[in-house]
Amino acid sequence: LFTKGKGIHEVDFHQITVEANSAHFVSPGQVHKLTLTNVEGHVLCFTEDFLSLRSKENVDDLFPFYSPSNTSGLKLSQAQSKDIETLILLVMAEHQLQGEANYDVLRLYLTIILLKIKSIYSIAHKPNKYKPQTKHIKVAEFKKRIQVCYLQHKAVAEYAEELAISPNHLNALCKLQEGKTAIQLIQDRLVLEAKRLLYTTELNIKEISFYLKFEDVAYFNRFFKKQTWFSPIQYRQQLLKNR
Repeated sequence: LFTKGKGIHEVDFHQITVEANSAHFVSPGQVHKLTLTNVEGHVLCFTEDFLSLRSKENVDDLFPFYSPSNTSGLKLSQAQSKDIETLILLVMAEHQLQGEANYDVLRLYLTIILLKIKSIYSIAHKPNKYKPQTKHIKVAEFKKRIQVCYLQHKAVAEYAEELAISPNHLNALCKLQEGKTAIQLIQDRLVLEAKRLLYTTELNIKEISFYLKFEDVAYFNRFFKKQTWFSPIQYRQQLLKNR
């Protein structure tokens, strides 16, 4: 939560403008970098286990701003920002108390904060009634399966079979909703993981290729360059230069 200041917040290599009265979200696995000027605010960190939702839904299902694909901030009014900050201060005060009994209170405060943000987020992302809606449950499920299975290098046809639709239908739905083909969504996830590893680890290119289950390092190099216009080593050097 940023209450004052300005700057840039990079989340998974997408730049978000930092401004007063705004909330930014970082999900597990995402990499991020902050470049800030005269900033005030709060960082609230928690695990999905701590939230302990009595629901079959994951955190990013209940709170869409924590979707792994979300790389945008949320602008708040001054009153909304103050409201969220007041709750965070209550979390801080409760956290300083001794004993484990207060964990239930912390969990409730956290849930209230997330529900309030969800309400603001839902209004900000309310569908335009004049714009045709393309949301489709099959595409959402496909994207979830990619998150779990991207290292298996499964073909579009395999995903389509699991979703009980034809590959052509899946492809059409992806292009309608995401503006990309099904194979592009699969490739995007592999490229993102490669970028994360190039940025956050000291693994060499061969080790990254092996981790990502490519047949050989030459094939990985060709794949990465085709998607980004840089070889993996060039991309890493560029990242290090901008650190």
